[in-house]
Amino acid sequence: MADGNNRLFLAFPAHQLAPQLAILQRQLALSGRRIPSAQLHLTLHFLGQCSPKQQSSLQAQIDRMSLPAFTLQLNRLGCFSKAGVVWLGPDTPPAALMALAGTIALKCRALGANKPHRAYRPHITLFRHCKTDVLPAIRPLLYRPDTLCLYRSELTDQGPVYHCLQRWPLKASSG
Repeated sequence: MADGNNRLFLAFPAHQLAPQLAILQRQLALSGRRIPSAQLHLTLHFLGQCSPKQQSSLQAQIDRMSLPAFTLQLNRLGCFSKAGVVWLGPDTPPAALMALAGTIALKCRALGANKPHRAYRPHITLFRHCKTDVLPAIRPLLYRPDTLCLYRSELTDQGPVYHCLQRWPLKASSG
């Protein structure tokens, strides 16, 4: 694989929520591009362009980690206006997710991978190229991801396509 096509990110696939998210997308009926069900995910960290060495080092480090399971209550719609993104996320992210995000950010920074341009805000993107100022209140959805994936993002004329390169199971805490 050429270095020029190695835009990577870590995310939790949202396949188990896809039916409910598709209903929510239809109910919102917003302009813009709906994210297809197979592409729905909650990003943990966007790395950007990575060398094969950075990628393999990160994979080896995650292989040695114990990745905690957690539950999110997705109860808030939001919009990143400048990016034209409408998303679904939690009012209060679980501590286990925020701690994992911090650990991964430190590992990525040590590898020289892309530093996020703002604080981590867990969310699932529902629409792109969307302009709206008003979003309704919604009925909360519970999301219990069971897997973390390393994805490669391929940019196409129809939008990005995500390819899972490796999966790691999340582990319930014993206690």
